[in-house]
Amino acid sequence: MSNFLNTEFPSHPHPVLKARDIDASMFAMPHYRNPKAMRKTTCLSDKVGMANTGVAVHKSKLEPGAESTAIHYHLSNTEWIYILSGSAVVQLVNASLPIINPFNKPSSSADSDSKPSEKEKKRKLDDTSIEEVNVDQGDFIGFPGGVGASRYAHGLKAGPDGCEYLVGGDRGGSGVVHYPLANAADIWERGADGKFTVASAPEHGSCSH
Repeated sequence: MSNFLNTEFPSHPHPVLKARDIDASMFAMPHYRNPKAMRKTTCLSDKVGMANTGVAVHKSKLEPGAESTAIHYHLSNTEWIYILSGSAVVQLVNASLPIINPFNKPSSSADSDSKPSEKEKKRKLDDTSIEEVNVDQGDFIGFPGGVGASRYAHGLKAGPDGCEYLVGGDRGGSGVVHYPLANAADIWERGADGKFTVASAPEHGSCSH
């Protein structure tokens, strides 16, 4: 018998996930960068055997006025949200990164003197405005990843009746999340056991909103 052949059919969980089992599996998840963030959530895709497919779909619930996360954007992953019930406010921050030409000659010392000071950088963060867009049942929100994602750093805040929603996107082995209001970033990696390792860049001149 060849050692290179499987002799048993691959096994997968049952593809149908019942609503009662979804509700029973939901758990509270805070966010360490935002003390106002607390959602109940569960990963639907993992429960039907899709953990290693690069696809992630979660069901989440916010109590009235609760926030889902810290305002952020993903450099290497897409993200989408579909509102199942209730209402919410999508919080958007334009955190667009400066575009540079790496083929230009190096800046002169005179140019370097014109760079913004740490105090000026802090003031820029403090002046950041948050655009708020109301969303209701049936509305869809989508965020492509990449450098352009910085234009729409985002978070979700539940309305007076709370909010239930699906959230998902593509999920690889690692990713980078930037939090512009804290001027910080997380680099995460998902291991073969499904657990995440997160390394964080230090915060500089964080501001509260």
